[in-house]
Amino acid sequence: MSEPRVLLLGGNPGRWKASEKIHEASTMNSGEAWVFAFNGDFVQNLQARVSDLHGYDIVIANADSFAVKHLLELSDKRPSDCKWVTLLEGDALDYIKPRPYIRGLLDNSDLVNCINIHTELYFRTMTSAPVRYLGFPYPAEGIRALSTPIYERRREIFLGPMLLSRWSEYFCARDLGIKLYGYENRITRKWRTIRKNLQKHGSLNPWHLHEKAKSLYKEPNFSILREEPLPDFFRRNGGAYLWLNLDQRYTWGRYVLDAAALQVPIITTRSTGHAETFFPQTMLDNEFELEWAFELMKRLLNDQDFYNEVSAVPIERFAHLQPEVKKKELLSALYS
Repeated sequence: MSEPRVLLLGGNPGRWKASEKIHEASTMNSGEAWVFAFNGDFVQNLQARVSDLHGYDIVIANADSFAVKHLLELSDKRPSDCKWVTLLEGDALDYIKPRPYIRGLLDNSDLVNCINIHTELYFRTMTSAPVRYLGFPYPAEGIRALSTPIYERRREIFLGPMLLSRWSEYFCARDLGIKLYGYENRITRKWRTIRKNLQKHGSLNPWHLHEKAKSLYKEPNFSILREEPLPDFFRRNGGAYLWLNLDQRYTWGRYVLDAAALQVPIITTRSTGHAETFFPQTMLDNEFELEWAFELMKRLLNDQDFYNEVSAVPIERFAHLQPEVKKKELLSALYS
């Protein structure tokens, strides 16, 4: 078949074409990587109307919880020749609790793309639509180009989650006696988000979440950073000595892929789905194995041979995530 026209409906604001943001393709590590893989277009899912779907062969819809009802309505009214792919967003555990509209959206789909290898069988029980573990394309070579040589890395540990979402990493690493740092969001004052942010946070102070994190952690040797563009994120965190990500979720696990692309050791959990492929030596069975994680961190900090061995992730290990490979997998699942 000829190259299909593809539209991605996602949670981020705006509408754009791949050709307009081609400079972002080499570091795009989220579901928006599908736009670049197909040289397609993007529309924010709540902004999308049925008229936006015309002319596309495939719509890939990111099933953000706030947009599920709207996506169900769009999928009901889509053009008859338009294939619909639902991209399951977030943690699979969020789908265990019964929710309205989600089963209708899945059943309306020509394909359901689950993003965690452990969850495919579960989602197959929820819907009559085909379910495949595909995830996203991943630009490993572009991200590796931003990596930091081992001898230039800072003796610091990057704690993976947003700091108000989970603090188990802090409890795990605080007694190592070296600098720790992580990220927290800055509250925006854009008119589109003022009401939402005021309801959610009770404040429009841009630094409200930072101040809240500082008051909870109370740690002088601990830096709280604001989010930054992906290239800056990779340059900064590729310079940390190791990453700690005690993730309880069954989601895409981007941090594991990012650490592997940057060749920085990460201690993480089996639930991420990628740890067994990229970091089997530093994988935890679950997020509560803090004592084992602490021992692994000490070994990585003190055993250079072990550190080098864990860091040495060959770029060939990402072959199954290359955009062309993922593109072929999705088309095969839709049209075979």
